[in-house]
Amino acid sequence: MPALTIFVASLPESATNERLEEIFSEIGPVKQCFVVREKGTEKCRGFGFVTYSMEEDARRALKDVKEYDGKKLSLSVAKKKIRDEKKTEKEAASAPSQDEQESVKFKKKISKQARLVVRNLSFK
Repeated sequence: MPALTIFVASLPESATNERLEEIFSEIGPVKQCFVVREKGTEKCRGFGFVTYSMEEDARRALKDVKEYDGKKLSLSVAKKKIRDEKKTEKEAASAPSQDEQESVKFKKKISKQARLVVRNLSFK
């Protein structure tokens, strides 16, 4: 079975990687575990991630782990991060082609010329 990552929310500011791993390793072996910190400080931003090697362990942790040193936690399955190259592929796919861009420019030019003709006719 594939690995499963858990998003852990409502962590205290003092949360550490070591303590988070200690709590979650009671369920089963933890593949990766980290607390997200504010840039340049040791202060926890209130969330972290725990990845288990076995999906069953992750599912069990979602049910069984309730708190971090007395503070109630909120757990959910982490969503996959969209990679930059995927974003650029999607943007490239949705971007207008060269022909479409030229067509739009042409329509704008014609529209501008038509407005000028109408304006000149209305002055006569």
